[in-house]
Amino acid sequence: MRRALLFALWTVLPVAAQTSASASKGSVFCCMDNGHQVCGDVLPMQCYGKGYREMSPQGTVRRLVEPPLTPEQLARREAEERAKRLEQARLRAEQRRNQSLLETYSSVADIETRRDRALEGVDQDLKRAEARQAQLLKKRESLNREAEFYAKRPMPAPLAAALRESDSELAAQGSVIEAKKREVEAIRTRYEQDRIRYIALTEPRGTAPAPR
Repeated sequence: MRRALLFALWTVLPVAAQTSASASKGSVFCCMDNGHQVCGDVLPMQCYGKGYREMSPQGTVRRLVEPPLTPEQLARREAEERAKRLEQARLRAEQRRNQSLLETYSSVADIETRRDRALEGVDQDLKRAEARQAQLLKKRESLNREAEFYAKRPMPAPLAAALRESDSELAAQGSVIEAKKREVEAIRTRYEQDRIRYIALTEPRGTAPAPR
């Protein structure tokens, strides 16, 4: 009767509990300590903090437990995981940029049209800045001729002030012109990059985009 009751209880136990009980029953734990194998029916003290094997009485390996990672190994694993996360973030960002590019432009011709439109506005600003610079240079030439009369005598204060103001205006206008030229180059570079990426995303591989 008692044997039948025990059998009934065993059959209703969860499968995981039965497996765990049978796996730990009669286990032998072994590890290497100073070049010698140390074993026991419980984990020997010499095996603490080391890798060890859990085996059945028949010598079959049931489980391998890796030794704890050293600080150097932990640091290397953390660095690898961090690099992996960064690469995944980079790929996600690239996918978002590609999707945005495809949603922004309808064709290569669309990219080129938008580029030309953007350049047109900056070119007009650049031409106005260069025209203003030419005016300032003419004014400066006139001031220089006037200043020649005072090469050997004190220059009048208003003329000296006008020369200083001319220097300041010419420097400022030169900065404006350089900024506009950089803006033109930036626009060309940005739209060319967009054009190349768009072609890579929409046309068969092996099609080399020709620079425009």
